[in-house]
Amino acid sequence: MRRIFLYRFTIAFALALLLLPCLNSTAFAATGQTDQDSFRADLNRARAALAAGEMETALSIFDRLVSENPEDSELRLEAARAHYAAGSEAQALRLGRSVLADYRQNRRFRINGAVRAGILYDTNVNRGPASNLIRLGDWDVRLSNGKEVSSAGGYFGANVDMSWRQGVSSPWWLVSDANIYLRGNFDGEAREAGSGGLYSGRAAAGLRYMEGRDLFDIRLKAEIMDYEFEKNVTGIGVEAYWVRALTPRFHLITDAGFERRDYSDSEERGGNFGRAGAYGRFIFGGAGHEFLIGGGYIGASASKDDYSYDGWRGLARFNLRLPRGFTLSPGISFSQEFYRGPGTALETEKRRDGSLRVGTDLSYAINADWNIEASYHYVNSNSTSGLYDYDQHAVSLGMSRKF
Repeated sequence: MRRIFLYRFTIAFALALLLLPCLNSTAFAATGQTDQDSFRADLNRARAALAAGEMETALSIFDRLVSENPEDSELRLEAARAHYAAGSEAQALRLGRSVLADYRQNRRFRINGAVRAGILYDTNVNRGPASNLIRLGDWDVRLSNGKEVSSAGGYFGANVDMSWRQGVSSPWWLVSDANIYLRGNFDGEAREAGSGGLYSGRAAAGLRYMEGRDLFDIRLKAEIMDYEFEKNVTGIGVEAYWVRALTPRFHLITDAGFERRDYSDSEERGGNFGRAGAYGRFIFGGAGHEFLIGGGYIGASASKDDYSYDGWRGLARFNLRLPRGFTLSPGISFSQEFYRGPGTALETEKRRDGSLRVGTDLSYAINADWNIEASYHYVNSNSTSGLYDYDQHAVSLGMSRKF
């Protein structure tokens, strides 16, 4: 009986190995853009554990990666090897047969994404100061309708990522992504303040190169953020990032972006905006927790020089994979912007802003497709101009479905 089993496994495994070059590798493609380097780190940890004879650790990581990336044929074949080496022959045979089934489809085009919806509460939907009475330079000014407004609301979002490999063994991919986000605030005062709704969208396309320890991605993008269909901000530009896996547990990430931005209600604010930064991602623990830290330059050259600025931004974020399907992602960031002119005509001091952002996201995986999501975020904007001085707390609760 065992000889028959081993014969079947050997045939399936050999065929899978022969047909593997014809299969589309989906490493990175099956995961979200921000998790691509994390996938490779986990895979390298599994390989290292297997080589060291730590079979339980290796199989645990392989099984989790397979469940998170069910369309990755190469990953399933490698997991089959690991199970066979550990003596789990039935599981190895099942995985090997699934690879053969994929060969029959031979899909080089990949698409994945998510749809989400939920409710939220925001203490400052219009990002206004605490009072209508503010200080601008040497003047006390009373705003007619500018102070902070709180409101409950609802949101809907969807995103999709697509990739197409240029050849069965090519490191080059055509990639694209798109997303939309709709938010409606229920409070009537929020609508009177021009903050009844927020609508944003993005579309981008470009090239990706993946080989060895490197991933490079460059895309052309178009984005829009619209408030109540009355005023909007549009941007067209280019963005690029490079991930280098220095070790299985440490990745160096660099990114840069440049765009032309236009404001429908203020031509003076429009202009060229850019950023460039470097970050380190550390992988730790048996569950593959992540810690990201880094920072970089931000700046703008606006049509009116008073709105131009140079600045910097730093951030730190954890991604903690907890037991029973929970994922906790706390983070903190701080940025400063040094403007070339005052915030308003009533002020003489050049505007300087500092923004602190603290928050956490919590998700619970009901199954491989459905998640419950909750979040809390706090923003403290400290500015030399009273018009841009505010605090904001926001909480949300919703569900998402991946596809």
